[in-house]
Amino acid sequence: MLGRVLVLAFVAALAQAPEAAPLERSEVSLSTRVNRAIAKGTDWLKACQLEDGTWSGFEGEHPGGLTALCTFTLLKSGVRRSDDSVRRGLARVLATDFKSTYSTSVKLLLLDALGEPRAFREHAEASLDFLVETQVAGEWAYPWGGADASNSQFALLGLRAAHRMGLEIPDATLVNAVKALYRLQDEKHGGFKYELNRQATGGMTAASLGGLRVLEELGEGRSSVTALLRKFQKQHELADEFMVERWHPGQNAYGPRAWTPASQYPYLWAVERWCGLTARAKLGEHDWYEEGARWLVDEQGDDGAWLGTQETCFALLFLRRATISAGAPAGTTPEELAKEIDALRPPRPIEPQWDLPRITDWLVAGPWRGEGQNDALLKLPFDPAKLALREGAKVAKRTWVRQSFKPDAWVDLDAVLGAECDHGFAAVATGLVWELDRPLDALLWLEVEDPWRVFLDGALVGQSQRVQGPADGRVSVPLRLARGDHALLVLVEDELGPAFFGARLTAPDGKQLERAPHIAASPAKAKTR
Repeated sequence: MLGRVLVLAFVAALAQAPEAAPLERSEVSLSTRVNRAIAKGTDWLKACQLEDGTWSGFEGEHPGGLTALCTFTLLKSGVRRSDDSVRRGLARVLATDFKSTYSTSVKLLLLDALGEPRAFREHAEASLDFLVETQVAGEWAYPWGGADASNSQFALLGLRAAHRMGLEIPDATLVNAVKALYRLQDEKHGGFKYELNRQATGGMTAASLGGLRVLEELGEGRSSVTALLRKFQKQHELADEFMVERWHPGQNAYGPRAWTPASQYPYLWAVERWCGLTARAKLGEHDWYEEGARWLVDEQGDDGAWLGTQETCFALLFLRRATISAGAPAGTTPEELAKEIDALRPPRPIEPQWDLPRITDWLVAGPWRGEGQNDALLKLPFDPAKLALREGAKVAKRTWVRQSFKPDAWVDLDAVLGAECDHGFAAVATGLVWELDRPLDALLWLEVEDPWRVFLDGALVGQSQRVQGPADGRVSVPLRLARGDHALLVLVEDELGPAFFGARLTAPDGKQLERAPHIAASPAKAKTR
């Protein structure tokens, strides 16, 4: 997300491997799988480069930024300086008039990575001057908008690169940056926010902690900086605790309780930068690099990419530990080993059969508000095991209303209820009748953005605190139905905006059930048990 966040990467040479029988997953080391992932990722990046040497994207907002990022990533990934992709990318970067914090900062990272400070001093000085001049109240912003922690984290990276190239950073720039960073901290929980009115996230907290380490490094020997950093020592420790307690490679912490898949790859790179700059091997009992690397190699696409160009750069930079690693000569990937490792890729995740209709007959009630953000489902105003699932029945001062949902699209529960569910939740329920003696195993697929809970006959069978996820219908919950009537209750929290909801029922492989249960909101059991 050059519009939100940019980053860094590496490719290690693979050793020659003799011909052998296909390997079991346990026989292939993580380092071998990582090296293969890096090799495939850099090959994909090269293939995306345009004939003029650029990579397309965000040229209106950040001219030259994506090209600088990709060139930097290839260089840090072990691709030689003499490689045609690096040479052409660098030529375009040097010929571009940079106009944003992101682009300018990544240009400095690239120039520093080249290891020739004298050759690029004029470019580096102009970039440093831009960053110093565009700082406002200690922060950096988009050319068209307000300041935020994401722009600021990149500016600090740029300042560090300029410093490594022998350029002097003004004291006032560093002092003001320290003050601005701590203004964005959640004083109660310790995490750092993108902007004042946002929730703290793992990505912004790791990025800010990394930024603070940069300020410590640049502030060495400057009493005004070091004294100010000491003043915030307790707040720094609280932020550290936030990250240790909430670290998960596939879940970017969102506030004190929830998580979000948004900015997942910038989040991992921010963790790599923070832990790399502070020489931190573990977060609590967790080996952050090993856990993150395992997640990333499993997420890589068959073509070598992770989602898109920027995400691929972010993933490569994490895998390479680019913050503390230098580039290295790229080796040749043995075709035999590549095939063996590719054979170890995890099976593709099950997806629902997309042309199957959604469940349409529901009872709906709500909304109920939480006391804060992302806490509405943590203390329910009713006992799910004792609800009367019946049209017109009362439930915690609300009334069940029977609704017919669309079979071919998700619905907005705000519109269904005629009330905003923001920072609250709605309840939807229906009845399932299974008439055979053998139990039915099925998957319930949900289209939801934010936290949810699923209850079958009053028992919790699935839940998530994910926030701002894609409502793409890929969330699934396994259900087992014995013969008889069953009550299905889904609680759907809403952070902001539309309260997305849709649901399908499929076989365990995601395909149509050979025989489906009868689904109807009414008649249903008077109670869930």
